[in-house]
Formats: sequence, structure tokens, C-alpha cells
Amino acid sequence: MFNKTTTFVLFTIYILNLTIAFSDEVSIPAKKSEEAIREEIRWLQAESIITIATRHETSIDKAPSVATVITARQIKQMGFRTLADILKIVPGYDVSMDENGTRNIAVRGGTFRNSERVRVLIDGHPVNDPYWGGAMNNFYDMIVENIKRIEVVRGPGSALFGKNAFFGVINIVTKDTEDIDGFQWTGSGGSFDTQNYNMLFAKEYDDIKISGFFDWIDTEGFSRKVEQDNFSPPSLSMSPGRSQNEREKTDLNLKLSYKNLEIKAKYMKRRREGYIGISGSLTDESDLKDTYWFAELIYKNLSLTDKLNMTPKVYYDRYDFDYFHESRPQGFQAATPVPGFFIPYPNGISGLTALTLNTLGFEDQFDYDLFDGNRLTFGFQYEWLHQHNARSAAFNVDVTNNFFPISPVRDFSRNAPFIRDKATRQIWSLYAQDEWNITDNIDLTVGVRYDHFTRFEGTTNPRVGLVWRFMDDAYMKLLFATAFRAPNFREMFLQNNPLILGNSNLDPEKINTYEFQVGYNFTKHISGSMNFFFNRTRDLIVLVPEPGTGAALKYQNSSGTRIMGSEVEVRAGFGGDNYAYANYTYQDAEDTRDRDRVLLIPQHKANFGVNIGVTKYVNANLHSFVSGRRPREISSTRKDMPSYALVNCALIGKNFMDNFEVRGSVQNLFDKDYDDPSGSVPSNHPQQGRSFMVELRFEF
Repeated sequence: MFNKTTTFVLFTIYILNLTIAFSDEVSIPAKKSEEAIREEIRWLQAESIITIATRHETSIDKAPSVATVITARQIKQMGFRTLADILKIVPGYDVSMDENGTRNIAVRGGTFRNSERVRVLIDGHPVNDPYWGGAMNNFYDMIVENIKRIEVVRGPGSALFGKNAFFGVINIVTKDTEDIDGFQWTGSGGSFDTQNYNMLFAKEYDDIKISGFFDWIDTEGFSRKVEQDNFSPPSLSMSPGRSQNEREKTDLNLKLSYKNLEIKAKYMKRRREGYIGISGSLTDESDLKDTYWFAELIYKNLSLTDKLNMTPKVYYDRYDFDYFHESRPQGFQAATPVPGFFIPYPNGISGLTALTLNTLGFEDQFDYDLFDGNRLTFGFQYEWLHQHNARSAAFNVDVTNNFFPISPVRDFSRNAPFIRDKATRQIWSLYAQDEWNITDNIDLTVGVRYDHFTRFEGTTNPRVGLVWRFMDDAYMKLLFATAFRAPNFREMFLQNNPLILGNSNLDPEKINTYEFQVGYNFTKHISGSMNFFFNRTRDLIVLVPEPGTGAALKYQNSSGTRIMGSEVEVRAGFGGDNYAYANYTYQDAEDTRDRDRVLLIPQHKANFGVNIGVTKYVNANLHSFVSGRRPREISSTRKDMPSYALVNCALIGKNFMDNFEVRGSVQNLFDKDYDDPSGSVPSNHPQQGRSFMVELRFEF
């Protein structure tokens, strides 16, 4: 069915089978330089250690969670370009694009846009913004050159991290003085007039450590033909026409530490176009601007007694957006109840929305060694969230008078703001966790967290994890946890919108999750794991028709879902840069009210790949991503979205010059034509074809 792509997938599976069959006959060179051995040990440690499962460094096989760690080596060798590219290979994670070009995450059968149900951290600092609730709006296109590793917990994390840790937690760890001593410069360019420049630096002076990066990217982005949007003639949209995807982004990061005292700071500024446009109408003049920055001061492991340590931190986040939306193009004509009569808008319909959101927080974590093999972690957290400076203006339309045409610009910030201004939320949280190494082979983790919000009742979320290494090279995990997602500011306070209305009376979403995992090292080269999960969600926040408002939809708590599935991973490593990998996800989700399948979520998903260190000078990687069919609602006249497979490849040249590397990568090697799902645009969201990138890296 996939022709060339299928051939590659079958070839990869064949290679995996060969590696398993002949693993005992594969030999690793006996002599290696001490530097090569140290480098290999460092990478192996990076792949096996995770911090967000317990808030401490823990090996994956002992962690009370189902987890994945992706290292800088894998990121480089597989030719990834953005954070969204990386998350595609994580079992249970699905990535798709919305009308504005943002890449959203769906996890383990959740709705196809639920980035707000995943807690995202950068170096342990939470970056979910209060307006959208998620982090992908700001960080889906994060350049990966500066990433040391990405830790992913698949499953609830509210017992440790509170709100938004509904389906999972992601921690992006950036590079520092352990990874580089001096400067690294990287320049790349390729398809869609893309150019990217990155400067990474790190230096250590006795007890002072400083590291950070500067990154700038400018690209026209891929543009594809959109055959039909929501507004076909005589409404006169721009369809059929081409999508818009230009973006420019500046990203700065800084880490400065003196002994145990550390300062972290990030600044990001971005301008982009709307891919298709707001409300599913193809336009070409939208201009979306975002600015985000945070600063954090943390003191690590302040020793109070021989057994008690404290880690206090204080932080501040600010997020500003300034969006100019062209919601209807020039020449738009609005239909009326009178057949054949239309209201003309010769200059189209445009709007300006802008908002500032602030988060001020304090957290203090304590770690107490009760006795040998038992550690108690407890703490409290306070956050003050505030949105203000809401501004809204309409171009060529009167928001207060049935959206009739008017003179070019009118400011509606006072009499018809798009969102409630000066809204505030306060959150008080208490958490505790006990890690007990009962025997050499059995670990028990029990935790609970209570979060109190000013606008709705508090929520308590426990978790229990039992890890049993029941035989040599094998382990088993039994896990249970609950989690919640607090409604974001958009869902609660959106107003004066003809299409979507907020609801200040929303309750948090809730989930119960049961997981079972077993892992086994088949040989010294082959390892694998399989897990089963069952999720029961309730009070999900959805849009439903609001009586008396015509076409408007309003956010409401609705029914939930039942989601069951399994994830399988296999990895074969033969030392150095020679390894193969594969994972497969099965997920079956149904609505608890009508027992229909959750829409637009593939039931089957898989990744296959192989990496070969051809010589000391060349590394080659081939990777294939496969997505199953994505269903529509039974009553829909639109066809189910078909399955598809993509093949990517990357080639690295190294060691032929001191401190210099060159990398070339091709995404969608066979130029597969495929779409991401849309809930509204009839022709969905067409995705990019074959694309190329060449990268030069120099260290000094």
C-alpha cells in the first residue's frame, strides 16, 4: 500500500530481526580509546536516567512511570529539526497542525489537539502559558541544537507537578558546562528559504558556571494548495489557494551558577503567519507576534541536617501576544437570510487581539532520608497568575452591531473586549512522596498532591508505583495515578466572540490511569519493553452550541472517554553509533456517553529506524514513521483520513577536520502527499513534501 515506503519499513524490520537473531555473534572492537569509552558511557547514562519521574535522578527501569529519554546524540543522528519532530517518535504521542500552523500534541488516544493536557518543563521550569494552557504554541518549533536530552513521562503527573500534567510530562534539558567547554557555532539552510544560526557557549571558572545559547531562524515555510475551506463562493474566500507559513524567531537562554545557587533565564520573540487562518478561512495577511520570557532563582540541596535538604526557588514568567488576524479576505460577502442577497465587505474582515499574562511563583522542596533505602520528598508551591492589558480592535466591521461593515478601524477594548481583562488566579499546593526500596529488587513509590484554586474547589491527586525486578535483566511495573487539568484563561474568560464563548463556571478535567509494564534485556545488545494502559477521563471541556446565540459555541464540562492501549519498544545496540530501534502504539478510545470512537486519532502508530556508524568519518540514519487511519464521526460526509508513512534520512560527516561536522537531512524522502486533520476545513491541512537541510557545526 505504501510502495517505496513500505519497502523501507519491511527492510528495517528485517534488519531488526537479523540483529536479534545474530546478536550473540556480533563483536564490539576490543580496543577503544579512553576518550571513546568515556563518551559511550556518558551517552548510555543519558539514555537511562530521568529526573521528572520522582523529582530526582532515577534510572528508567526503576522509575515509577512509563518513560522515554531522547538524547542529543539521537537528536543529531536522526536529523530532527524541531521539538515537534522529536515528539513524533515517542510511543503514544501524535503531533498535528492547526489552522494557525501550531503543532499540537495528542497523547494516548486523547483528542487530536490537547497540548494543554501535557505539562512541559525547560530545565525543570514549567512553561505552559495561562492563556492556551499548553506550551506547544510557543515551543513546538524550538530548535533542537541546544537540547541535551528530552525526558518524557507517558501517564499522569499531577501528583508531582499539578495542573496540566494530565496525559504526561515533558522535561527539556538544555546543554551546559558538562556538554561543551567554549563555543559551538552552527549554521544551516535548506528548503523554503530557511536559514538558521545558533551560538552555544559554556564555561566553568572554579565554582562559577555559565552556559547558554542564542538562536535565530527565518523561513518562508512550506506552502501547499488548499482546495476548499469553510467559505466557498459566493462568500468569496481565497480558496482554492496556497497556505501561508512564514516565521521568524529569536531564542536566548542563560544558566549561571555559583556553587548551589543558580539563575535560569530565557527570552523568546517570534513573528509568524497564519497557516490557513482564523475560523478556517484561507487568508494571506495574518501576522501573529509572541514574546515570552522567564527568570528563575533556585538554591539546590541546601543542607539543613545530615538527612534533610531543602531546594527553594522563586520564578517569574511573562507572555505577551499581539495577533493581527485577517479572518475574511478582501471581497468577502456575508450571506443573509434573504436568498441571493449578500452583505459586501470590500476590505474584508480583520481584527487585532493582544494580551499580557504574568506568573509569579514560589516553591520549596524538602528531601528527607528517613532510613537507609527510604526517601521522603515533600513541599509546597504558590502561583499567582494574572492577565491584563487586553486590547482588541476590529478592521472594517462593527463588533457591537451584528458585525456590519464600518470605517476601517475601531478599538473595542473598552466596550467589547475579546476577553475579560485583569483576571487573576491563585494556586496553593502541597505535595508529598515516599520512595521506599523495600528489598534489593522491589521499590514502592507513594505520592499525593493537593492543589487549591481561587475559582473552583481544590483537587487531590494520588499515585502509587510498584517496581519489581523479578529476575535478572527483567523488571515489572504496576502503576496507578490520577490527574487533573485546570481550565485555561481562554476557556474561562473569552467573550464578545460570534463563534466561541468562555465559561467562568468550568470545573477541572479529571483522569484515572492504570498501567502495567514489563521490560527485558534479551541479550547484552537487545532490550525491549511492553506496557498496557487504561485511562478513564471525565468532565472534559468541550465546545457545545449555546442556546440563543445563533452559531456561537460555549465551553462546557461534558462526558469523558475510556482509552485503552499498549506500547511496545525494541532497541538493538552494538556499541558506538550502531543501533536499530522500533516502537508500536495501539490505542482504542471511545466516548463514555455515546461509545463512539474519539475522532481523528490513529488506532495504530509505529516508528522504525536504523543508525550506522559507517566509518569514523560518516554516520547514516534512516527512520520511518507510520500512522494508521484516523476516523471521522459516523454521521460525517467526509471520508476517514487515510493511513500514511514517512521516511526521513540523515548523513553526518565528522572527524575529517578538527572540531568540525557537516550534516545533511531529508524529511519525507519519498515526497508522500498527506494531510493533518482539521475539525472544520474540508480539505484538511496539507503537509510538506520532501525537504532538505544542510548544517555546518564548528567548535572552538
